[in-house]
Amino acid sequence: MKRGLLLVAFVLSFVGVASTAGAADWPMWRFDNQRSGLSPEALPESLQLQWTRELGPVRPAWPNEDRLHFDASYEPIVLGSRLFLGSPNDGTLTAYDTRTGEEIWRYHTDGPVRLAPLAWKDRVFFGSDDGHLYCVHAESGALLWKVRGATDDRADHRHLGNGRLVSYWPVRGGPVLADDVVYFGAGIWPSLGVFVRAVHARTGDVLWTNSNSHAIANVRIDHNYMNEAGISPQGHMAIAGDLLIVPNGRSMPARIDRKTGKMHYFVQGYRNGDSRVVISGEVALVGERGVVSLKDGREIGSRWAQAGKGAPEGFVAAKKDQFEGPYHPYHFLPGCDFRAVLDNGIAYGLQAGTLYAYDVKHAKTSTYDKEDNGHQLKPARWDAPLLWKLSVGKPGSASKTLIKAGRRLYGHVGRRLLAVELTGNAKEPAKLVWSIELENEPTSLLAADDRLFVVTADGRLHSFGADARAPRTHRREAQALRNRSDRWKRTTAALLEATRTDAGYALVLGLEEGKLVEELLRTSSMNVIAIDESTQKINTLRRRLTIQGAYDSRFQGIVADPTRATLPHYIAHLITSERPQSLNLANAAALTRIFKSLRPYGGTAAFALDDAQRQAVSQTASASDLPGAESDTTSELALIRRVGALEGAADWTHETGDAARTFYSRDALVQAPLGILWYGDGPDHGFYKRKDYGHGVKPQVAGGKLIALQIATRTLHAVDAYTGRLLWVRKVGPSTRYTAMADAIYVASGRTCDVLNPETGRPLATLPIDVGQPADAPVSVSDIRVGEQTILLALRFNREDSIPKGRWNSELLVGLDRVSGEQLWSARAEHRFNTAAIALAGGRVYCIDSHSPIVVADMRRRGQSVERLPSTIQALDARSGKMLWETAREDPPPTFSTLHFIGMRSQDDWLAYSAEHDLLLAGKGDNTYAFSGKEGKQVWHKPIRGNQPLILGPETLINQAGHTYAIADGKLIDGTRRFKRVGCNYAVGGKNLLFLRDACAAYVDIKSKTQYDLRNLRSGCSNSLVAADGLLNVPCFSVGCVCNYPIQTSFAMHHMPQVADWHGLAPRIQEIDKPQTAETP
Repeated sequence: MKRGLLLVAFVLSFVGVASTAGAADWPMWRFDNQRSGLSPEALPESLQLQWTRELGPVRPAWPNEDRLHFDASYEPIVLGSRLFLGSPNDGTLTAYDTRTGEEIWRYHTDGPVRLAPLAWKDRVFFGSDDGHLYCVHAESGALLWKVRGATDDRADHRHLGNGRLVSYWPVRGGPVLADDVVYFGAGIWPSLGVFVRAVHARTGDVLWTNSNSHAIANVRIDHNYMNEAGISPQGHMAIAGDLLIVPNGRSMPARIDRKTGKMHYFVQGYRNGDSRVVISGEVALVGERGVVSLKDGREIGSRWAQAGKGAPEGFVAAKKDQFEGPYHPYHFLPGCDFRAVLDNGIAYGLQAGTLYAYDVKHAKTSTYDKEDNGHQLKPARWDAPLLWKLSVGKPGSASKTLIKAGRRLYGHVGRRLLAVELTGNAKEPAKLVWSIELENEPTSLLAADDRLFVVTADGRLHSFGADARAPRTHRREAQALRNRSDRWKRTTAALLEATRTDAGYALVLGLEEGKLVEELLRTSSMNVIAIDESTQKINTLRRRLTIQGAYDSRFQGIVADPTRATLPHYIAHLITSERPQSLNLANAAALTRIFKSLRPYGGTAAFALDDAQRQAVSQTASASDLPGAESDTTSELALIRRVGALEGAADWTHETGDAARTFYSRDALVQAPLGILWYGDGPDHGFYKRKDYGHGVKPQVAGGKLIALQIATRTLHAVDAYTGRLLWVRKVGPSTRYTAMADAIYVASGRTCDVLNPETGRPLATLPIDVGQPADAPVSVSDIRVGEQTILLALRFNREDSIPKGRWNSELLVGLDRVSGEQLWSARAEHRFNTAAIALAGGRVYCIDSHSPIVVADMRRRGQSVERLPSTIQALDARSGKMLWETAREDPPPTFSTLHFIGMRSQDDWLAYSAEHDLLLAGKGDNTYAFSGKEGKQVWHKPIRGNQPLILGPETLINQAGHTYAIADGKLIDGTRRFKRVGCNYAVGGKNLLFLRDACAAYVDIKSKTQYDLRNLRSGCSNSLVAADGLLNVPCFSVGCVCNYPIQTSFAMHHMPQVADWHGLAPRIQEIDKPQTAETP
């Protein structure tokens, strides 16, 4: 068939719901709108490498989370003799000649292009993290139209997302087309709003918008709980008849009526969710383990509907096999997943060196026997007849991509690219007919224009065709920017000297030729964001830096009016301009706007102006009442510096909030509603840690830095609280405990306590700890407290790091002088000190000496009476260790079980100190006591249930049941629950808000009692919600959680009033009447 006829065939045929593209093209991700990976085009039998283009390794949004790897590879498409490739690295769509690999044109956007483009007739559609869907002419790259993902009532807003400045509503619901309509999704944070839109392919006219799927009530989530949920469109959308299938990040996909935009019954599911979804008949294959029925949205392994009225409504251990979102595995077919080729009821899958063919059209469900903690269960399973299997490579080798072209399957096993020939008989095994070894593993394949295109993990694009010729390589060679000797070099040197740092984010508001941007990139380590209203200026600079190659990861250009662009608060270490006169800096409103984007603790706005202009800027700054602002007129630059902490902000210096164990933040700026300031975890930003159920140290924030411990690698990380930028990483010892103060980080392990410089992570001092034991005796640090003058260490004489074996216990307390490091005193326990019962406040050390629950369990096993055992509460002088007072009480000891050790943290001995009332609160189980901090006299005793930790504010305490009591007398003030907790974790508090996990991460306004659910992610299994430095910082402490929350990430939030209109506090109620018997509820 001739080329012209091929293109005509494509244009005429690609109009239906399950349309077949023209034989020579590959118009979208996995070829068609069902994402089958199947092309009718037969490639030449013999394929030779013809050209290679070096693109550089792809930088995905979520590198650490497999279930969010929708953009883990470049995913090109082909129309005619042009290959179109979107890049998350530089935010471009580029057209290449399929025959030569030559670049034809390049279109720039203001954000990463993370998903595959879509070709239709003479145009190409693609989405960007800048919040727009673009339509460009395939031949020229000219913009035909673009449409925002968010509705027009939302003003443009940007924040740092996955290390780049992106829209609040990035387009990460990859576009798909049916019946001349393009569908796409925008927004990933339900609390900011989420949109799914249908637009006419030719005009860009919006046909419908679904804007209410960010807040849905009555959704069955993990552990079979009913809760609020919201979708987070991330992944390539698909079409199944009249259904639009919307991948939902780590969750199960949503089903939307593609004619009306109305969402069908939605099940978030328990586990198995994934952002990569493909369609096979009446089911969707979701990731590697999920199979969803398109009829009702439930997984094939769900027996909940069949259970009828007997279906469990929550977590019922005896009915785990009947949860709406299956608990147990049900998918046991290797290779039959999102990578499979789906060909008219047959699924071809390649896994661990074996190629499989399944008859999924005749798949059936059944049950199997499963014993689960004493319960005999019958989970469902999904099976499809195996037609054949073929060994094609080394067992255990990875296979990331598989396609079909004509009668051949193309895939890989490790670095070996291969082709197998199908016989035409579905039950007859295929034959391996071709293979070639590559330098790296393939990550994407497509067949078009008589060529096989291969993307590899090192960021190379290879083209294989029939012609035997010398292959050509289009290299990506990084070139250093040239050293210049002009005014921009002098200006840049002055700027960096004034800023007092060469790292962080720099905003350049307004360009001449971009020379200042280049010099900042050349002479510093800064990430530079240039903003100018001239598309020509920005694109010229983009192209110039693309050629340089070494700087594209640190540069971003934004086309916007620099005097009006909505910029994030607190982002910039430096704000400057190549044409500062255009910014009208003598205007108070203009200067205030710039000041809001300066990072606290030294962010600097610096502009090269003449004497009169500098004086005018200084006068405006003085008159504008900018908190923390310092202006400098002695420099050749106009300087405005944001000095110190935000006014009203406070630190969170210990995992318990402070050394007094109040679990209370005194930060006045963290108030409802909250908007997202930054998010993401990558090699140079964020923090990513496995859930630990209280084993590791909880995150702390002081001096603008988030300090977090990674147990697996024994590394301490410092992250910029305002941008998520990784500042430093330091190796630490086993069983490390630390506390973060604004002027020093105290890190204790074994027999030493290191004092680290918060700016660099380097030691300022190493303090020895005399434990009175031989040098070879095992010693571990259980906890640390730091006060104004004293460092308090709790130690144990073993190296056990397991909670069930005593991780929370210590046998020795040691006091060190915070200034000199001198050891002041030590005190031994008769039994043990529980770490939850050690506080340092008001010049005193408070502790409880009591029997460990582990010892009590042993006593019970030996038949000893343990109905009541003493707990001795002690007050020691923090400087001398002298006993000031002690008192004993007897309470029933808790029952210890290694299966339920998490609950011990709330039932064991605990204490907390209220400075406002000089009261020491202590308790065990349901009993709470208050003692005079100075004298030890008991002031009150109440049966305050609801578990600890208690949240101690200035006048009231709140328990984990959400009830409020007066600290002065223990009387109940408010018996209504301020919050409901679901899932592991505990609540902590602040002046304005309470922070907790109600399945998803949530916060509660103390005055209005309004709860704000984030809906798309959870917090850690112990506190990872830290209100400090004017922000709510939430490092990712949930790695390893299989539950279907759409996102798993670190992020920070700040007060943002307009979020009140976006959040959706009155969720759409999902109808659940008789859902068990309804095919499409």
